[in-house]
Amino acid sequence: MSTRQERRRAERAAKKQGEEQFKMHFELLQPWSTFVMKTQLPPPILEKMIRITDKIVDNAENEKSHGHNLAGQIKDELWVDHEILEREEVMGFFLDVSRNFVIQQYCQAQPSDRQTILNDEWYTQMLSMWIISQKDNEYNPCHVHTECALSTVMYLKIPEYLPSRKSHRKDDGAINFTGPGTKDPHWGNPTITIQPQVGDFFIFPASQQHFVYPFRTPDGKGERRSVSFNVVFSSKSEQDKLKKEQEGQQNDQL
Repeated sequence: MSTRQERRRAERAAKKQGEEQFKMHFELLQPWSTFVMKTQLPPPILEKMIRITDKIVDNAENEKSHGHNLAGQIKDELWVDHEILEREEVMGFFLDVSRNFVIQQYCQAQPSDRQTILNDEWYTQMLSMWIISQKDNEYNPCHVHTECALSTVMYLKIPEYLPSRKSHRKDDGAINFTGPGTKDPHWGNPTITIQPQVGDFFIFPASQQHFVYPFRTPDGKGERRSVSFNVVFSSKSEQDKLKKEQEGQQNDQL
């Protein structure tokens, strides 16, 4: 007669065999929404971006401001020239990451065309890059980015914040992404609040609403430094289609 331990062992073996017999592969389909891609800057890229922005921020009074184009209630929002990015050999990295976002987002939006999307050639172009040198009590109100397709933000310096006045809140200096309100209370959330760390890098659709909370530091001189850039994109198939249409119009005029 088998012991209880042996019976349990046999039951577990049978259960495992059943699970292996019905092992299933699956994919998650969600073409009706966009996403925010989070990654980290490779150390060499992070070091270069800190060095690049140190020079600009330290000379802020003589640098080109980009603030008149932005929503932020922030004094120092400084332009980063593309020539610097090319010279420091970081432009290619940023364009490649943006390209990967485009491909992944298109695959989510059109899952049945995934292989066609992957086989296409995708081109990205940076429009503008700027530094956000945020200080105590400054903030970025809820906004979107315009005249572009996707946007990014990377974090280079995070100061030590004073403790929150309410211990259960962790909002100071956080970025908040908010989207269309979900009607499902169990499986969706219309907003996410993130306390970024140095090296964090986010890519998102330009229409994605987001904002940044103010903060306080012990000496009132802390700097929360981030860098953003805007991107447009196209694909070879789109360009070929446009070229064909233009040639057709020209032939019609002959």
